[in-house]
Amino acid sequence: MKKKIEGYIRKHIIVFSIGLIATLLVINIVFMFRNKESIVKNNNIREDADAIIKDVDRLITFLNVIDLGVRAYGVTKKPEMLATTTNGIKYLWPHFESLEQRLVKEGYDVTQFKVLEKTYRDYVDFNMKMVEMADLDSSEVFKSMMMEDRGMIAWTKTHEIGGKIIEFEKAKSLAAEVSYQSAVENNLYLQFLILLIGFPTLGFIVYKMINDNRARQRLLIELEENNRKYVFNPGTDIHFNDQQELIANSIRNLQHASEFIEHIADGNYSTEWAALSEDNKAINETSLAGRLTKMRDQLRQMKREEETRLWSNEGLTKISETVRNHQNDLKVLSDEVVRFLTKYMGAQQGGLFILKSDDEQGEYLELAACHAYDRKKFLERKINIGVGLVGQTFLEGETTMLTKLPQGYTYITSGMGETTPSCVVIVPMKYNDKIEAIIEIAGLEKFEKHQVHFLEKAGEFVASALQSVRTTEKMKTLLAASQQHAEEMRATEEELRQNMEELIATQETLMRKQANAAQLHEN
Repeated sequence: MKKKIEGYIRKHIIVFSIGLIATLLVINIVFMFRNKESIVKNNNIREDADAIIKDVDRLITFLNVIDLGVRAYGVTKKPEMLATTTNGIKYLWPHFESLEQRLVKEGYDVTQFKVLEKTYRDYVDFNMKMVEMADLDSSEVFKSMMMEDRGMIAWTKTHEIGGKIIEFEKAKSLAAEVSYQSAVENNLYLQFLILLIGFPTLGFIVYKMINDNRARQRLLIELEENNRKYVFNPGTDIHFNDQQELIANSIRNLQHASEFIEHIADGNYSTEWAALSEDNKAINETSLAGRLTKMRDQLRQMKREEETRLWSNEGLTKISETVRNHQNDLKVLSDEVVRFLTKYMGAQQGGLFILKSDDEQGEYLELAACHAYDRKKFLERKINIGVGLVGQTFLEGETTMLTKLPQGYTYITSGMGETTPSCVVIVPMKYNDKIEAIIEIAGLEKFEKHQVHFLEKAGEFVASALQSVRTTEKMKTLLAASQQHAEEMRATEEELRQNMEELIATQETLMRKQANAAQLHEN
């Protein structure tokens, strides 16, 4: 029996070998497809879990976008600042709906997730009320609402509820990863077995690898094209064969974006996007780099405007205090005004000419105070109306600014010698459309527009004080004249009284004489 079996085997060894190979091939094919399905299934589970985790994290981004837009609108009142908030709210609810549907599909209890959605809806309603307060110019209410920090409540809820979702998804992803790794290992064994079976399987693997490499190459090319379209385009040729360089470019652009945003958040508005130049600026107008650069420029302009506004307000407060403290003494007032305005403007010289008038010359301008001018500049302290730059400015009633001065007009003296000023501004000081004085400021740097505007506003305070001084002086003159007239009237009245007394005395003497004469005649 044993010999019969051994003979049968030897006789049919080729058949058995082919049958064994065929059986192994069938088994390999079955397991290969099963492993492939497991890999695809577990990949899908991991991708879904990763997508849900990212979508949960993206809720914080929506929160930041809504908050940033409302705060920016509250500060600037520019409608375009609400664009990010509007877009954030627009995509927030579909995002919640999509996320909830996927969680339900995975069998997750979405009760707490609906609570989170309710928290976000309350937060959005609160921000809309903040916008209404900003539109009504209720800045104090806006600030009060902003200090409530409702975003922290939403942020805390997101981390609390979202954290549970993330833990759930990570657990699913981990289980899928284990299953995936197991499937990969089984697949490796099968591939090894297939290699042992024959080269056809090996040829299939080689073919599969080539296809995968081509797909990866296409994906990297698409990644680089989108990277240049939406993030930053250096304007150079793309080297599609260098896969490492394509990946490095994408990572580098994201790093630049992160650093740029961080610098702006820290208030560094002078930061630049690396590699952004005049050559590629035009092609990056709609990219992330171009939009971030525009945002930086807008924030820098807002900061500059705020600084100039604070500078002007502080200067007007100080000049008002100076005028208030010295308005009773014209000489001291003139000196303090010229000294303060010259230094506050960052200038080197200044002179104040006050309007005067007399019966002989009529109206003219007289130098009341100067700061750091050489003696040659004002040998003549009186300037007739319409004569010279100062007189002409008074006549026209408008500010005059010169950046090219006439030869020998004035010099600024320092340890390095004499230097001609680069700019002179001459401003009429008006109050109620009446010019009371002219101030002339000279400096080595050109005066900015906001500086000239500040000087004109400061002139209103000074002109008002000068009008007050003039009124006070007129009142004093009238009072003195009235007192002198009263004295003269009293003296005249006393003289008349004395004359009347003398007249009465003379009359009484005559009457006595007449009476005596009448008696003598009767006797």
